[in-house]
Amino acid sequence: MNDLSLVKGVGEATLAKFATLGIGSVRELLFFLPSSYADLKRPVPLREAEDGEYALLEGEVMSVTEPSKRGKKSFSVRLKDRLDGRRMTFSVTFFNQPYYRDLFETGAFYRFLGKIKAGTPALVNPVFERVGGDKLKGIYTIYPLKGLIGRNSFVKIVKGAFDMANAEASESARKVLEALRTAHFPSATDDVGEAVKFLAAYDLAAGVATYRKAVNRGDSARVSRYALAPTVVDDYVSLLDVVPTESQTASFRDILSDLLSGRKMARVVSGDVGSGKTLAAFFAAYATAQSGRQCVVMAPTEILAAQHAGKFGKLADKAGIRFGLLTSSTPKAEAEELIAGLADGGISVVFGTQSLLSERVGFRDLALAVIDEQHKFGVAERAELQNKGAEDVLTLTATPIPRSLALALYDDIAVSRIKKREDAATDIITRTVTDAKLPDLVDYVARECKAGKQAFIVCPSIRDSEGFETLSVESFVGTYSARLEGVSYAVLHGRMNAEQKRETMSAFTRGELSLLVATSVVEVGVDTRASIMCVLAADRFGLASLHQLRGRVGRDGSSAYCFLHVKHPTERALRRLDVLVTETDGDRIAERDLELRGAGEILGARQSGATRTPCLGLPLTAEVLAECRAMTRKETEEAAEFFSDGFTAARLAEFAERAAQITFDS
Repeated sequence: MNDLSLVKGVGEATLAKFATLGIGSVRELLFFLPSSYADLKRPVPLREAEDGEYALLEGEVMSVTEPSKRGKKSFSVRLKDRLDGRRMTFSVTFFNQPYYRDLFETGAFYRFLGKIKAGTPALVNPVFERVGGDKLKGIYTIYPLKGLIGRNSFVKIVKGAFDMANAEASESARKVLEALRTAHFPSATDDVGEAVKFLAAYDLAAGVATYRKAVNRGDSARVSRYALAPTVVDDYVSLLDVVPTESQTASFRDILSDLLSGRKMARVVSGDVGSGKTLAAFFAAYATAQSGRQCVVMAPTEILAAQHAGKFGKLADKAGIRFGLLTSSTPKAEAEELIAGLADGGISVVFGTQSLLSERVGFRDLALAVIDEQHKFGVAERAELQNKGAEDVLTLTATPIPRSLALALYDDIAVSRIKKREDAATDIITRTVTDAKLPDLVDYVARECKAGKQAFIVCPSIRDSEGFETLSVESFVGTYSARLEGVSYAVLHGRMNAEQKRETMSAFTRGELSLLVATSVVEVGVDTRASIMCVLAADRFGLASLHQLRGRVGRDGSSAYCFLHVKHPTERALRRLDVLVTETDGDRIAERDLELRGAGEILGARQSGATRTPCLGLPLTAEVLAECRAMTRKETEEAAEFFSDGFTAARLAEFAERAAQITFDS
């Protein structure tokens, strides 16, 4: 079944091209699914077509250029968009196809299917027909063929491969083949969604089984090495300046149970922005120190690591715990003293960034690694901490996705959910702002800052990038400095050195600055009294990141506002951002984000934000996960057998990386 040379239309030349595409067998050919689909039921107005996506346009020919005589023979057609009352125009260019020129008649109407290049706008070498034809209809499949083989030829070969595979397939394999055929040759968009859901569930089931086997931790049982008093939770609570919530206290007891269980800890503490997850991390560090062992708390930024260390310091002083802070900006003499204290066991708890992973850093008896904002770290970082001795791992996250994904991937990971405090900030009023209203927004921020408020303006980049001029940190300040006259402000971004970032953030925290113009470096773990958050080009950010950014304001319980600026207000962009406008709960936002990036996006080209299955790289949705969980052991085994050829070492490694960055809700 797997010999490609037996498929009709496949010769030596085609085999070589397939090899370049990573196709070496019939099974891999069938797994080579369309990268996207175009629904040809109706053309779209030019204003709704998005850059980089396939779209069906309809236009009236205004002019046709003569084929060029040098280099590649090319010609262009200029057209008026038939569906736009404003008569927007676009161009279509054909390379190495001069014979098409005579097919175009001025004043006639044509349909074009191709990838949109915004700005111009333009299409290059699209599929086309005169309006009234029957070529562009139904669902059009788009394959990542890299120009090595024509689409029509590829489709014919795929049909031949199905004929050969069906003749030899078992009953269980035929179910998969049927779904694959639908994915290659759908008759309706609903068919695509159902086929993809089925294939993704089987792929996920097979990948999870294979992944677990590949990274088997072995026997995780051990005798607990934590000597803790039964009153350790109450002792910890008595040292706090605040009364923990019921869910916070429950997380303390969950962690204690793990430490005393005699099994390796693998727990996630999940909570919305501002829910107080750090108290759980501090309890874990406190309990470890009380046992005479060591704990490391790693954060993604120096600002956050320093913030944690500062807050823990009050607790440590009361409990008599020696602790330290190690980052790249820690003075050399201080760093050396700290490293020595970790090596001889004199220091029980250390906070830091990736500097903790240095070969110079060793521990006398490292027991527990606490990883904050776990989505910012990969597999390698966690592995390094475990290599230094950390048997137990506790992770914190404020960016949840449905818990069903956690359960599908990790039966052995426990989740503690911390609910938002009742006395936390009131709901933050969120609004979208068009590009035309941006100057008015800047004026509003300036007035509020002069009146004593604090604000963030978050830019998508440090310097300008194509299509987003004036929205970088540098250009924004240059453009709007006059409107910010009289406002004490500073910039903050990743290219500043650690000392500059720390001083700037400290000045803002102390109230010496009213405004920070920053990149998303302020996304995680920054506690301030700011009440206004403005995100420029918010449509470039994921919903989880936007929710994190919004959580930086209103942390003192005061009224707060979040403004989401939209540079290109497409229907899709506004639909996504409307989730932030109508929802304030992180769990619901995560659910809606998954919905928007899942089955509803299967006909689009932009799916990079979705978590993917390990072999086929299909997007995961709540429905896929539910179907995977409902599969019988027999179906799982069948899936593993059918998909096994697709699990290369590289794909498993990628899947492991993605899986390790998965976050959770209740």
